[in-house]
Amino acid sequence: MIEVAMHNLPRLFLLCALLLPLLPGCGPTRTANDPSYVDAVEVKLKCRELADQMLATTPNDALQGFVAMPASFVDQNNTSLSSPLGRLIAESLFYEFNQRGFPTREYRLTGRISVQGGRDDLALAANQIVPTKGQKWAALVVGTYYVDKDATFVNARLVRASDGLVLRAGQLVLVNTPIVARMGKSDPAPVAAPVVKSAAVTTRAERRALYPPLHSPAESISSGSIAIKQGK
Repeated sequence: MIEVAMHNLPRLFLLCALLLPLLPGCGPTRTANDPSYVDAVEVKLKCRELADQMLATTPNDALQGFVAMPASFVDQNNTSLSSPLGRLIAESLFYEFNQRGFPTREYRLTGRISVQGGRDDLALAANQIVPTKGQKWAALVVGTYYVDKDATFVNARLVRASDGLVLRAGQLVLVNTPIVARMGKSDPAPVAAPVVKSAAVTTRAERRALYPPLHSPAESISSGSIAIKQGK
């Protein structure tokens, strides 16, 4: 009987090996060496490199007294569009600037930057309104990204809000790993609502086309085409 059990032992090991991944908590676990985790950390390190490029330059006297306001990076081909990648870079720069002792401000709570259509974080959009009065302290962190087949090119600028002077600049090249490719897809363009013209604002030409004028004797009289005789 022992010989029969020993004979079936390899089959038992094989069965256990097949069932082990199906048991709760026994599947493959994510580790620090997992490729997807490494790609995610690489994005974080690239944002740190971008902050270093803009703040490690000396002398820094020109940056004294400024408060940074990072805005979402936008699509280079359409600055009215952003993406998860563009917003992540801005959020990361809040942290990176703050860690380097550069004060930052959450402008979205105060309405310092407002965009028509409700997009309040695209400082490079064509319809962006950035008031400059009383904002000599503000330094906008703006940037663009361009997604190519194999890589994504990122350009950043630290801009003085009062006059648009570029105080610092930086640039990156990101390999289009799966996470970068997913996050780099720009948001869909907003669909403009159709303009409905009310009857009260129709032009005179449109009214005349819809309702042709009726001939009346009064019009002929006013034009002088009918002679008016007085008396008997």
